[in-house]
Parts: sequence; structure tokens; C-alpha cells
Amino acid sequence: MSKRTATGRVGRYGVSLISLGAALLAAGAASAQQATTEAATLGEVVVTGARASGRTVENAVAPIDVINGQAVELANKANVLEQLQANLPSFFVPNVATPNIGSMVRSGQLRGQNSGHTLVLVNGKRRHSTAFLGAGGESATAPVDLSTISSASIRRVEVLRDGASAIYGSDAIAGVINIITDDSPEGGRASYRYGEFADGGGETSVFQFSQGFRIGEAGHLRLSGQYDDQKIVIRNSPVNPALLYYFPINPVTGQEILPAGNLESNPSLPVGAIPNPKEATRDNNAWINSGKAPFTLSSYSIDFGLPLNDKVETYAFLTYAERESSAPQNFRTPNRNANVRAIYPNGYTPVEAIDETDYSGLFGIRGNDLFGWNWDLSSVYGENSIDVNVHNSINVTYGAASPTSFYIGNHNYSAWTSNFDLRRSFLIASIPTDVSFGIEHRREHYQLGAGDAAGYTHGGAKVLDGPNAGQTLSNSFAVSQALPAYRPDEEQDVKRDSTSIYVGVSVTPVEAWSVDLAVRGEDFSDFGSKATWRVSSRYDFSPRLGVRGTVNTGFHAPALAALSYRSVGNANTSTNYTLAVSSPEAIALGAKPLQPETSTNYSFGVVAKPFWGINLAVDAFQIEVENRITALGQVNAAGARWLDNPANGTPAPGQSVSQRLTNGRINPGDGISYLLNSSDIRTRGVEITADKTFLLEQDNFLNLPAGSRLNLSYAGNFLKRELTKIYDAPPVLTAYNPNITLLSAGDAVNLTNTLPRERHILSGSVNVGRFQAFVRQSYWGELPRSGVVPAGSPNAGTEIFYDIGKIWTTDLSLSYDIRDNATVTVAGNNIFGTRPEKTPAPLQAFTQLWSYGNNGAIGAEGAFWSIKLDVRW
Repeated sequence: MSKRTATGRVGRYGVSLISLGAALLAAGAASAQQATTEAATLGEVVVTGARASGRTVENAVAPIDVINGQAVELANKANVLEQLQANLPSFFVPNVATPNIGSMVRSGQLRGQNSGHTLVLVNGKRRHSTAFLGAGGESATAPVDLSTISSASIRRVEVLRDGASAIYGSDAIAGVINIITDDSPEGGRASYRYGEFADGGGETSVFQFSQGFRIGEAGHLRLSGQYDDQKIVIRNSPVNPALLYYFPINPVTGQEILPAGNLESNPSLPVGAIPNPKEATRDNNAWINSGKAPFTLSSYSIDFGLPLNDKVETYAFLTYAERESSAPQNFRTPNRNANVRAIYPNGYTPVEAIDETDYSGLFGIRGNDLFGWNWDLSSVYGENSIDVNVHNSINVTYGAASPTSFYIGNHNYSAWTSNFDLRRSFLIASIPTDVSFGIEHRREHYQLGAGDAAGYTHGGAKVLDGPNAGQTLSNSFAVSQALPAYRPDEEQDVKRDSTSIYVGVSVTPVEAWSVDLAVRGEDFSDFGSKATWRVSSRYDFSPRLGVRGTVNTGFHAPALAALSYRSVGNANTSTNYTLAVSSPEAIALGAKPLQPETSTNYSFGVVAKPFWGINLAVDAFQIEVENRITALGQVNAAGARWLDNPANGTPAPGQSVSQRLTNGRINPGDGISYLLNSSDIRTRGVEITADKTFLLEQDNFLNLPAGSRLNLSYAGNFLKRELTKIYDAPPVLTAYNPNITLLSAGDAVNLTNTLPRERHILSGSVNVGRFQAFVRQSYWGELPRSGVVPAGSPNAGTEIFYDIGKIWTTDLSLSYDIRDNATVTVAGNNIFGTRPEKTPAPLQAFTQLWSYGNNGAIGAEGAFWSIKLDVRW
């Protein structure tokens, strides 16, 4: 029996136990019913999703999840991003094991949409995004990096699962995440958590603190901070024994000779040759790039508020974060031309690294009586800067004089957003009405700075030794290995301004019926104007049953970095070029200016308390996105010849893509791509939430002490994505290759299956005196993937489909209050060590014996355990 099968059964037993517990509770509900209490968050006023006053989770016109600080901490995860995934079935964070910057700067997807389609607010104000385009492995996406926000500063997180561009502007296609910070004027806490993976690696230390100070009678100052240190997790297979590290030996002459196969990717032993004696002492675990990237993160925040009088108060919220992280790349065997054996006689592993700084300052003043209107004037500036380096690398065209560390360049993004909002409640013809309107201005600025010249120039050296000694090295080798430095002609400095005007009206025609209307116009300096609208309504037939629904339009402005982004990536055997959309080369290949992604959303839901005080909500939705931005599938620079006259098919006289576009700078075998609006996509789904809290009396059926609290909850998400249209390729591309498509079959499969088809979270907690226990059972459904059998293998070119989903995981937390103000918690995530399916053998790289699928729900790390001490005062 495989480990996957065994752990799957354990997971099913866990679900069965929870289901049995739920049945027992139902049986005993009659005696406990009078003592039940509502979940604390249901009656809490929320500020996300409408500008009307007095809305709660219980009476909201759209689905809103409220995750309090305790739930965030119980997740036992490294950051807010992963904490949200643990609590919300509609929020998915792909496990990016591929070793690049996208695995260090991660992102999450709400309701199956691109991570850039979720707007992030902090205390109701727009948060700036990351400077790195491609966060979380998603091309053309620069979302907000939630991991830079300290968990210690959070009071709760409100998640609106519905489109809200008409309320908040660009990016709110899937919904809104609003982080509400802790503004308590007194008291404090500190905690320390240590954990590691059961199979080794990932040693993690997390220190948090928060302290409040009262200013005057009603003002406050809250200081919070967090420090995270996580070591690397390595889950690579041993190296394939058939892969040669060193040059084989001719048994007759005793000289080193070239191996069989491709020297840069699959060198193997030629017929009649013998292995180099050095093979006997080689490191068979040289690949260390599958697992989790190590990082350290320091994040701090200041929350401030001070009333100026009984009608006006000023407020501020400031954050600062620093992160260092690294990601090992593919091992370069010592026999490759991509090595200088005088520097690395036994090969080397390049390591990409980032040094990131992120900060934000929000300042505002608001009041409650400006000619009868509530008003709010605020301005927030945020900036994210990422220095990229590669260490333990080389530019072989510099020979023995090559540096081994390179500065690759800098990504920098800033946003300055200012708002003025007005809101007032009226009685119009005896109908309660809330009216709101406002204006917003945002200035964005993106810069890409060049790196070390030695990271992108040819040093003139040839192969120094070995069978290829004296061989000229092509331009493909004239870069820092793993990640070429950004060239001066790739530098960017672009700005964009946008101005919005928005109006909202909320009415309650009768006590049981509420209607929200919103419209917004937004003008961008680069691509023009967009208007969006939203209509939401709810009707309660009784205190136990209500229905709600929304129709809205939305849009996502292309990330500023995407409009002019270009990059060069160094693979094992070639270099891949992403051309700037506005560059002459991309335009010659049919590129056009990127247009905003637009959406139309429909949702309908039922909220009910069917029996015993259970809170139940079922919401169905459909999101149609047009002009989806993706990357063009790579065009090979040495492919079919251009046609002089596409109409009659006359071939050009011997010109390749490289010669025609770049005067030969892009070499045969290199890849060319650019960003474009490629397709339309539709997402349909159903979300279910249910919870019940019991306050147990004496002689209860569980034999727990009177006053014990028991909570059971379920949340589920069913999802289906499908491409409704793939746009035609530009004529210039079809002239180059009549069979070219903007999305290959594999790209289409991966685009429509970026997250599981279904997700279920069953959780239960019990509080007995000083003791608390919590268990969460999670299921990730079908997650199809595909791959093409590489050249040189049997059945090369065949596309293979497989599944890395259908996974159960179990999380457990046990806490004990050793004093009234001190708690010790032992927690485990994925305690049975479930792993995804391994990649099918025909798709394995020649270097591997096996590997686990990337970009799934979980990685190959296995079980994680931690212990935490939390002290409050």
C-alpha cells in the first residue's frame, strides 16, 4: 500500500469521526438548545461590501466571512496568506515548489480568479501591490503581498466573496479582503512559536508582540511586530544514476571524452566508455530545489487614533517590513559548458535571492457632522522594493575571472492613493436610505533597474578545458547562470494616474428588504475610462430564512509592470525572452497594447437557521472574465521560416525569427514570448457555510463540565472553470506558423484548473476550563495537470494528463492556560503527512528518479509540528 493511500484512509476516518460527533450533537441538541450561543462574529458590524451603516455578517446582502485574530493564530501558518487559505475554502494559495522569485513572493486566488482580481484593503483603504510581476507563479500578475503584514497587528479579517469594483474600483472582480487592525488602547501580548517538519527541515521560529497605549481619554497608540525565521525544506529525489557528472573515460587512451546525449541536460555514458572514477564520490543529492524556500521576515505596524473634539478624529496606520529569501536552482553538473571547472570542479547550484523592503503610511481625518454628513479624508502611500541577486553562480564567458555572485537588478513599485468620502442616512418617503459618494485619485510608479554588466555581457572567454576546450561559447552562455542580470535596455520607469468618482445608495423599502446600488467611473491615464455598476438585494422571509443576490460588472487594470515588462530567463539548454509589449520586436510579432480584463458577475444565495440555531448559507455564483491576460506560448527562434507573402505562402530567403527581429542576438533554440489578452473564461461555483456553537449544561451527553463550549463548522466550495473563447493569433504569427495558438492545449488545461474543483473544511473545537482542543479536516478535490513527454524519450511529444488533487489533510491544536494570562499550544498541520501524487514517470526530467507535482494544494513537505507560548497582560 502506498503512503498516499494510507494517509487518504486516515483522512476519511477523521471525517467520519467529525460526522459522528455532529450526529451525536444533533441527538443531544434538545437538552443543549436553550444554552446555545451565536457565533461571536455574526452580530459584529462589518465595514466591507457596502457603504451602508449597521451591516453585520448575519444581515449582509452578499457573503462575507469574518476571521478573528484567534482563528488566524489557530491556523499555525507562516503568514496571513496561508492563514486565510486554512480558514476559507474559496481562497487558494498554490504550492509553488518551482525555485524562482515566484516561490518567494506568493499570492492567493479567491473564487478561482487570478490573484490580481482580489482587492486588498487595510482598515478600508487600498493596499499597494508587490513590485514583482509573476508573484505566485502567475504571469502578468502583481497582487498585494499579504505576507508582509504582521499577524500580530490583526483584529479580524473581513472577506467579501463577491465582485465590488463599483464600490472599490479596479481589481475587485473576485471580491475584497479587508484587514481590520487591532486598535486596543491598553494591554499587550507576546508569543513565541517553534516548529519543524516531521521528515526534517523547515525549522521555524516566530516571535510576535503587541502593546497598546492610551492617549488622553479616547486616543490610542498600538505597536505590533513579528519576526519569522524559516529554514529550507528539501524534498528532491536522489539523482538518476544514468546522469553523468563528469566526463567519461575512453578505456583505450585514458582520455576524457564527451558523454552521449545533450551535454547540458542529459549527459550519459557512451557505448564502450567507462565512468570517470570521480562518479564514485559524487553527491547524489545535489538537487535541492523542491520543497520550501527559506526566509526571514520582520514586520512592524503602528495604529494611531486621536479625537480632536466630539465630532472629528485623526487616525494613522503605518507598516514596515523587511524580507530576505532564497531559492536554489537546478544543479549544474561539472561536465557542462555552463561551468568553469577551475571555479566549481564538482559543479554548483545557483541560488536566486531577494532582499525586499515594504512600507506604507496611511493618514486621515474624519468626522460625523459636516452639514449632516459623515466624512472621511485620507491619503495612503505604499512602496515595495525588491533587490534580486544570484549567488553561487557564474558567467562562463568570463572564464576563471567570472564573479560568482551577481546583482540582477531592482523591482520597485509605489502607489499613492487619496480619498474623500461622504455618507449620510436619510428618511425618504419614510424609507431608510443611506447615500454615499466620493472621489479617489491614485498615482502608480514602477521602475525596473539594471544589474551587473557581467550578468548579461559576453566576456570573450572560450571553454577552458575538457573535450570541448577552445570551443566558442554562444550568447546563450553570456549571462549569470540561473537568472541573467537585467540589461540597461530592459530598464523601466513608468507612471500611471487614475481618478474615480463613485456613488452608492442603500435603501430598505420594508423592514425585511434591503437594496444596494453602486456606480463608479474610473479614468486611467494610459488606457482610458471604465465604468462599473452593482445591484445587490436581500429579502428575509422570516428570522430563519432569507435570500440575497448580486449582479455587477468589474475590471482589472493591467499591472503597471506588465505594460512594459521584459525579462530574460536562463534555462538548462536555452534562454527564454519575454519581450516588452511595447518593444519593436514584440510589435513585429503582433503584440498590441494590453487592455483591462473585464467581468460580469452573478450571484444568488440563501441564508437560513433551519433548526437548533444552526447558521447556514448557500451561495451560487458565475463570473465571466473577458480579455484575460496571459503569456504567449513560447515561439522558438529557430522554427519555420518567415513568409514574404503570407497570402500565397512564398517563403522568405532563409530568415529565422532571430535574424529578422534581433539581428541574431536571440539564438536558435531560444524562446520568445510576450504578454497579451488571449481569452475569455467563465467560472461557476457554489459555496456553503454552516456552524453551530453549544454551551453545555450539567449532565450533557459528552460528560463535559457545565459551561464547556463546543463548536462545529463546515465550509465547502464547488468550482468549475472553462474557456469560452481563445482569441485568434495575430496574422504575423500565423504567417510564421499556421498552427500557432495563443493558448496550447496544456496551457488551457492548466489555466482552467489552477485550483481544485472542490474544497471542504470541517472543523470542531471544544473549550473545557483551561483546556482547548481544535481539529480541522480539509479536502482538496480534483486538480488536473498535463505535461508533454520531452524529446529523446519514448513517445516524445505525447501529452499526458494526471491529477494532483483528491487529498485529505488533518490539522490539530491543543492549548492549555497554564495561568490566567499564559497559554501553551501544541499544534500540527497535515499531521498524517499526506503528499500529492508523484509526476508520471514519462514526464520526469532526466535528472530525477521521481518528483511531486507543483502548484497543487500542498507540497511534499509532510507533517509540521509546533509549540507556542502566548503571554498576555
